[in-house]
Amino acid sequence: MPIKVRCKECNTTFSVKDEAEGKRVRCKECGAPVKVTAAKAKKTRSSSSKPADTDDFLATLDIDKIEDKAAKICPRCGYDVGEEDIECANCGVDLSTGRMSEATRRKRRRKGPAIEEFYSKSWGDASKFLGNHKGLAVKTFIYSAIASTLFYCSVFMMMWCHRTPPRAFWGFIAFVSIMAIPGWIWFIQTEVVRYALQKKDKLKRINFDFFLCSALGIKFIFWIILFSLPAQAILGSMGFYLISNGSAPTGAILIAIGFIPTFLMFPLAIPHMTVVDSTPGWLMHKLVKTFLKLFKPAFFWCFVFIVTTLPALGCLAAVGAMSGNDLNTFFSNVRYNSSIARDNGAKEYAEENKIKDFVEGPFTGKTPAELDPSVLIVPSILWIVACMFYAPTLIYNARVNGLLAVHCKPDLNLITKADEVKYVSKAEREKTGPATARWKLASAGVGVGGGLGAALYFLVPMMPDMLLYVLLGINSLTILGCFGTTLVKINQRDGIGQCLLGLFISLYAYVKGWAYAEDDKEMGTVMMTWTIFLIAGNILYLGMAHHGFLEGEAAQPAAAEAAADPAMEAGPAEPATP
Repeated sequence: MPIKVRCKECNTTFSVKDEAEGKRVRCKECGAPVKVTAAKAKKTRSSSSKPADTDDFLATLDIDKIEDKAAKICPRCGYDVGEEDIECANCGVDLSTGRMSEATRRKRRRKGPAIEEFYSKSWGDASKFLGNHKGLAVKTFIYSAIASTLFYCSVFMMMWCHRTPPRAFWGFIAFVSIMAIPGWIWFIQTEVVRYALQKKDKLKRINFDFFLCSALGIKFIFWIILFSLPAQAILGSMGFYLISNGSAPTGAILIAIGFIPTFLMFPLAIPHMTVVDSTPGWLMHKLVKTFLKLFKPAFFWCFVFIVTTLPALGCLAAVGAMSGNDLNTFFSNVRYNSSIARDNGAKEYAEENKIKDFVEGPFTGKTPAELDPSVLIVPSILWIVACMFYAPTLIYNARVNGLLAVHCKPDLNLITKADEVKYVSKAEREKTGPATARWKLASAGVGVGGGLGAALYFLVPMMPDMLLYVLLGINSLTILGCFGTTLVKINQRDGIGQCLLGLFISLYAYVKGWAYAEDDKEMGTVMMTWTIFLIAGNILYLGMAHHGFLEGEAAQPAAAEAAADPAMEAGPAEPATP
């Protein structure tokens, strides 16, 4: 009887004779050697044998009795699910339809942890993080106390001095000192969020750099002004109008409401400041789109911030309620004494130099007011307590912001990789297309400059003096930069003679710059920037002059402040009744 064999190489089956049993034959298909083995005889069951017990068991088995009717499984993957489950926890399909909903499909396509986990995780995780970084909270308290003390002392000295050089010096110290506090807030927020995005729970050693924090403070304040301008252009203008007409509480409320959009977008902007490209964090239209998608986490962070900051805010409110009048009287008397010293000094100078047409100031010969330093004790204690409450809440809220960044990272659209920068020659840049029409650049410059200037005009009364002078300085430096760039271009195209003419006649340089902008993209950008800052700077200057910031203090010290400051009238302020 022929024997069937199978080749292991090509899996071909063929028959050989019985004589080949135990030998090797070659495969008819591939030629590989195949060993011939005898076929195993099949065991036949005797007809007299009894049927298997299994058959009897299956024949008498009642499926309905052994079925676990309480169990529920997914119709798609067979995963055990609960009776109240709507979707399978394993594959995500709807248990009633057997299909995955569109919302679940989008959720499963989204990378990273779910946003819903952020709300429940934040409280405990931030508390644990704060517990692991108690030293950082202590540092924050110490740095804030030192910076604020230096600020208050500098403000006192600025009011005490009546000559311009020392006042400018102490004003600079006060500005640098107070900027260190918001700068430290910005620094801590970005560092904690950066480590959270890197999935690190422990920060490295963080050192305090006073001037770095001051620079970051200016950056923080500039970001606040940038994002508050649209709302403050309307609400701030209305608030200032109401304050000018005697409705100070209503006006202050409107101004405060104007900062709410900026407050809500702050936790969404900080993650952008931690990556290589922070541009989206400075562009309002992009951040607003992100806010519309993530308004719930943003509102939650703001709620946590308000709740945790209430003790510090309560201390500040207590300072105003308990010592507001005393502080106003104290500093008004300081300014009153400074005015007396200023007018007496001017009189002595006129007598020494025998100035005939000298007119004495209104405070010449008056008696200085007595200062009571004891009124500073209670506000100082409350301020220290406020710093003690503020320090741990800063670390806590920074961690909550970091968790927000981690859970919302896919929706934040963070730019974590910078585009490669390649050098492009001028000839190649000119091939990219014609320069933008000059009328478009001029219209943009006039529009942006006018809008920015109008907003600053109405915000002048709300800004500290030093910040206004800093803005004027930045504006002047920008205009000088554009002016210098234009002079260089004039020298390259028309020679040194035309350049010198533009140096002495700035209007000529301005006109030539716009002439070059017809075929030069870079000059178009320079001239548009020059126009923006020229218009905005002049409007800001007019606003400062209108509100009395630029009036000469040596000639008429009381004229500009008599209506607003009772302490600058004929006599010193009366001490507040305890």
